[in-house]
Amino acid sequence: MKDITLFEVSYEVSNKVGGIYTVLVSKASYALERIKDYYTVGPYYEDKAKAEFRPENVPAPLKRVFSKLHSKHGIECHYGRWLIDKSPRAILVDPASIKRKVDDIKYELWEHYKIDSLHSDEWFNEPVAWSWAVGILIRELVGSGAFKNKVVAHFHEWLSCAGLLYLKRKKAGVATVFTTHSTVLGRTIAETGKEDLYEIIDKGLHQGAVVDDKKAYHYKVQAKHMMEKAGAVNADVFTTVSEIMARECRFMLGRQPEVLTMNGLDMNKFPRADVLRKMHESCRERIKNFLLGYFLPYYDVEADGSLVCFISGRYELRNKGIDVFIDALGRLNERLRDSGSGRNVFAFIWVPAGTDGKKPTVVEHLQLFEDVGKAIEDETGRIEKEVLKSFIRGEEPRKSDVFDSSFLQRLREMGARLKKRSGENPPITPFEMHENSITHALAKNGLLNGEGDMVKVIYYPAYLSEKDELLELKYYNAMAGCDVGVFPSYYESWGYTPLEAAALGLLSVTTDLSGFGKFIRSKIGKGPASIVVLERDKRRYDDVVSQLGDVLFSICGMSENDRLAGAARAKELSAAADWSFMYENYLLAYDKATGRH
Repeated sequence: MKDITLFEVSYEVSNKVGGIYTVLVSKASYALERIKDYYTVGPYYEDKAKAEFRPENVPAPLKRVFSKLHSKHGIECHYGRWLIDKSPRAILVDPASIKRKVDDIKYELWEHYKIDSLHSDEWFNEPVAWSWAVGILIRELVGSGAFKNKVVAHFHEWLSCAGLLYLKRKKAGVATVFTTHSTVLGRTIAETGKEDLYEIIDKGLHQGAVVDDKKAYHYKVQAKHMMEKAGAVNADVFTTVSEIMARECRFMLGRQPEVLTMNGLDMNKFPRADVLRKMHESCRERIKNFLLGYFLPYYDVEADGSLVCFISGRYELRNKGIDVFIDALGRLNERLRDSGSGRNVFAFIWVPAGTDGKKPTVVEHLQLFEDVGKAIEDETGRIEKEVLKSFIRGEEPRKSDVFDSSFLQRLREMGARLKKRSGENPPITPFEMHENSITHALAKNGLLNGEGDMVKVIYYPAYLSEKDELLELKYYNAMAGCDVGVFPSYYESWGYTPLEAAALGLLSVTTDLSGFGKFIRSKIGKGPASIVVLERDKRRYDDVVSQLGDVLFSICGMSENDRLAGAARAKELSAAADWSFMYENYLLAYDKATGRH
């Protein structure tokens, strides 16, 4: 595909919002290798642009178009490099520069595509204004004669659809591709839990029907749904990211995707197995110190030999399977207590939510634990020197060479501060926050970090950072320090998290309602647990919880050798989703689009 110019349009170019950002960032180097002229196109937000965008002098052909857009439409465009691997060219369009015309744009969309956005909110209005401006930009660039190749514009998600519809309406001479990563209506139905999404889809497809748009009105997502549907129907080529999403799109949007543009990762960016072992050891040590500092002020706890698991993702209790995870942990806790197992399970819930800052007591305890460690380390160094001096002098070590009185007094003072919380339970979360569905689910399952609980939970409702004064690890490092990632999703169009966990050499749990789960299931084969695909499709909720509880209990009983073998196998399996394979379907979509235009 060296003979095309590609504009890849997404609201997440230089603007991290969700999982599409990972898609774009991880595949950019492969796009640059295979496409002659490649431009990423996103929104301009000054604060985010400072961190992710480097302005450059605008090439002359683009500069003329930028000036025309500014004078004729008031549209502000910025040219430069997106500061990710290989630094692809980026054009960022300021949504504010055309937002005043959003009502006119919405009127056009109603007139020509029957998109009802009369009662839409700002989360609809701003992306629509931005993407319409992108459509104007691409049309003007093509009309200026700046590109001699065939031009393909690839639009991601409903947020960019207005630009695609503008190009089709104006017959701009651009081949268009539209990718939906999950349908608006499908995701909404799944998360509310009012109806069984998959039963609706199965019944509709069996009848050869397409969803009635009245259902979108019922769930109050009509504007976004109709925008997405218009994009799917009017694109030259329509794609989605998995088999499970293809079925959903056929029913929800009325068009069968022609190509599956499955998500991948650049596996070259993940450490080799030998490096991962060292990474696991160092990150596990940091996690262990965090756990000891978190729990020891309340009661004795054993972190060595424990199982550390985690779940992560958006705050979608049902869609992400957070409810299943917590309920399974409750059953696991009872089972481990009944079995007399001496192995603790520490479960992290890395799901961002609103907080009022860190708990001062937790920060104090962690700092105190660190201070004690440094004091012991310093004293150990002093003792080593004194014993060595005695040895060189031919003398036996003296009592004074062991601990001096000032050190012992310092330890007594620190110990008194640590024990002042005795008799209480450690907090469920190290953050100040209001109760929510996650804390309620933990309480319902009796997961309150009692001394007798074998499963201890740390709900971490903030983005991980090396400088957070708590865990002090980046996301991938925190993952690498664990044993297993658990992602029992009900609605997951693809599922990056189980793939990332496997690529980092961890045991990984996903489901057959996840695009990745369906993709990897046939590749797993026999042997120790590596990537486990839970059966959620057409299974009762309680059966899924029991199934996950069994999996976790089994992992708790695995020998170290079996766990390491399973982790190594998981990493091997993750290579099947490398972009070197997955990007080929993007090229197929572009080839089809240029052939149809």
